[in-house]
Amino acid sequence: MILIVTNKTDYTADFLILGLKERGVGFFRFNTEEFPKTIELILDISNNNIEGQLKAHNRVIDLAEIQSVWYRRPVASDPSEKIQGEAEREYIITESRETLEGLWRILHGFWVSHPDNLRAAESKLYQLKVASDLGFAIPQTLVTNSPTAAEAFYKTHSNQIICKPQRRGQISRRENVSLIYTNMVEEQHTEHFSSVQFAPVLFQPYVPKAIEIRVTVVGLRVFAVELHSQEVEHARFDWRRVDASELHHQVHGLPLDIETRCVSLVRTLGLSFGAIDLILTPESEYVFLEINPNGQWAWIQQLCPDIHIREALIDLLISGGR
Repeated sequence: MILIVTNKTDYTADFLILGLKERGVGFFRFNTEEFPKTIELILDISNNNIEGQLKAHNRVIDLAEIQSVWYRRPVASDPSEKIQGEAEREYIITESRETLEGLWRILHGFWVSHPDNLRAAESKLYQLKVASDLGFAIPQTLVTNSPTAAEAFYKTHSNQIICKPQRRGQISRRENVSLIYTNMVEEQHTEHFSSVQFAPVLFQPYVPKAIEIRVTVVGLRVFAVELHSQEVEHARFDWRRVDASELHHQVHGLPLDIETRCVSLVRTLGLSFGAIDLILTPESEYVFLEINPNGQWAWIQQLCPDIHIREALIDLLISGGR
């Protein structure tokens, strides 16, 4: 039995579930917004014993049956419409989150990947340190709320630097959502260096790109794909600005040492899966940018049919990491 922790709108989970059904593998999809509205949890903890069940959609799953967990895209609880008070709804959301976080910590089984490890691995600063320790080339990185330091970094790197968020990739203003991508710091932006004092900003020198490479690590298996972002104007600094289908994709053969470092990075971060972004420079140097410990991958398999990430992930979940 495989537990899939996600939400109702997760397309990548839909894609994996199609593969599970084709192979006749038992699974339970736990859409966390449905807890506790339509998913019932019974958890009994006593001396040296933990028993529990999940009940939903006319199914009952004993927690002891769960061999592997794919922790994919959980979201906050959506309380019952019968609960109208704002304070009461917030209480339900908070208690539900605390309950599930506790459940994940006591639930035995193989994880792809455990949420506690995911949270640590999401730190871009920690990623860079670990990647550097493993021998990856990384861009020099400045994180600062000092306008003076930011301006000096800009000048040191010949006015060719980028900035990007460390955690929050979007800002919501009422009904509008603004996405924050990696951006070049242009000359007209320098007059705003003083605003750095209000929040820390991550700066790096711009790294020239021949191609970008998305490396998906599943257990010990490595899948590398080229993204020819420099052929599309709006994708040059951040390929996420365009639909992935606009970019030419093709399988990339990584040097053995880079492939080994990718696997080591994922394992050192305590993960079973990772989506790693690399740059291949015009001088043929591989430069590490970041790792998304729970990154998207379904689009890669759809654009590159020879890349079998779904099958590798199913194999890993079935084997329980063995």
